[in-house]
Amino acid sequence: MGIDQGRGEMDNRATPHPRKTLPRSARCSRAQDRLRPVPIASACFPGPARSTTPAMSDPIETARLQVLHSYGILDTPREPAFDDIVTLATQICAVPVGLVSLVAADRQWFKAQCGFPSCETPLSQSVCAHALTAEDGLLVIPDLTADPRTRENTLVTETPFIRFYAGAVLRTDDGVSLGTLCVIDTKPRPDGLKPDQAFALRALARQVMAQLELRRAVREREAALAAERLVRDALAVSEERYRLSSRATTDLIWDWNPQTGRIHWDDGLSALYGFQPGEIEPSNDWWYAHIHPEDRDRVRRSVQAAIDGAPLRWSEGYRFRRADGSYATVLNRAIIVRGSEGRATRMTGVMLDATQQAEADAHREMLSQELSHRLKNTLAMVQAIASQTLRDAPDVASARDALLQRLLALGKAHDILLAGNAERAGMEAVIRGALALHDNARAGRLRIEGPPLDIGPKAALALALMIHELATNAAKFGALSAAAGAVGVTWQIETRDDNPHLRLSWAESGGPPVTAPSRKGFGTRLIERAFAGTVAGDVALEYRETGLLCVLTAPLAGFQGKDGILN
Repeated sequence: MGIDQGRGEMDNRATPHPRKTLPRSARCSRAQDRLRPVPIASACFPGPARSTTPAMSDPIETARLQVLHSYGILDTPREPAFDDIVTLATQICAVPVGLVSLVAADRQWFKAQCGFPSCETPLSQSVCAHALTAEDGLLVIPDLTADPRTRENTLVTETPFIRFYAGAVLRTDDGVSLGTLCVIDTKPRPDGLKPDQAFALRALARQVMAQLELRRAVREREAALAAERLVRDALAVSEERYRLSSRATTDLIWDWNPQTGRIHWDDGLSALYGFQPGEIEPSNDWWYAHIHPEDRDRVRRSVQAAIDGAPLRWSEGYRFRRADGSYATVLNRAIIVRGSEGRATRMTGVMLDATQQAEADAHREMLSQELSHRLKNTLAMVQAIASQTLRDAPDVASARDALLQRLLALGKAHDILLAGNAERAGMEAVIRGALALHDNARAGRLRIEGPPLDIGPKAALALALMIHELATNAAKFGALSAAAGAVGVTWQIETRDDNPHLRLSWAESGGPPVTAPSRKGFGTRLIERAFAGTVAGDVALEYRETGLLCVLTAPLAGFQGKDGILN
């Protein structure tokens, strides 16, 4: 039974416009195993505006547009992540047109499109604007010519004569509607969407929002890192100023008489820590009371030791309570003025808010630990490769060449990780990098196919080494040693025991017959033990007359975990 959310009042007496299919140039075409939209001949379906786009109250619409602009997505270049979602939506719903449509102030702009112009349309032609207020997040109009909201729309009455529309709302966690992920057909659909199609469209819309949130998070992270650099540079300048000055002259300045306990504070207590003048007491007891309980005794002892001793300077770091109850990490520095008998008569100093520096230090420590972990893993892998290579090589020259090629394969996998997200690498990119030396540009020699998939860093390094070993063996004894030989590397995701598994195949053809070796070398052990162990999978090697077949099956979690299956 079809889903009919958002259907308007149907006018069965309306004369339908002639049905037309979109021209072939407007459909999704396949090139290099990837669906891509090809623009329709017209630019943006120009024509007079006759749609009944819903009016929105100014305050609500203004707030909505502010949220939309906060994502920084409008007028950005196309991105594969969004294109893939649109292509998948059109395939699931069996329609020629799909869009990621963002409804702006006077237009709807398409971040991704399949079978639709690569541009935008006026808001007056927008069907998506009607979907923004859909309570259940989905608007389905089986026949646009029969719905009073859309039957006068020029996209319905003129080329391309669209007839069916279904749009899942792109909605933030706060309930703000930004646009839709929609599918369109040139034929009406009386039954709307099937339940599974409606579910899939909503799910894909959530993925679009996840991509938008990810883009914004990355942008905010870059801004935060830039701000951190500015703070670090500013602190360095401040410390240099303090070293060159005979006394501190910036930030919160205070002047204390140890004999009377009276402290004079400057305006920094109000400007920097939020205290109102009536809340501040000119006494050291008030100061001590605002030091964190865990730091208070230590600071008190430090101050007393400086006063009773002979030093002329004092410095201490601690946590100081602001007016709002939160704590700032501060660095307090002072000059001690002593009388003729060496008795402390005055302490004048500054209290520097080092909260941001403390947070930056904690972040740097975390990055240092991560780098140490990654370096230890890499060194352990290099050590194992060197040990096994030297054990199996017949002579020094062979060992040198084999070790060089294996380390190059490992280095290419590292390059792929560092070029993008260090926690993820594209499976296809890792495989192509490992096979680059064996690609002679002959069509069909190397066939690499599989769905887009990101894998973890440890699995990426192990995969690069495995593909390198298989390719090296094929170049010496297998398919790549023959002019007509070819290798196919394919992968697919299967469900086993209710869990997703990845099946990776290496299949050689067109080469000489292969036989099982009399003993297992490093390459075989690497595949059967190291790589399979990394992803907790099973490996099957079959030596056929047509060429070697290697099949690896492992849980998907083993490939995508940060440290393999142990993550």
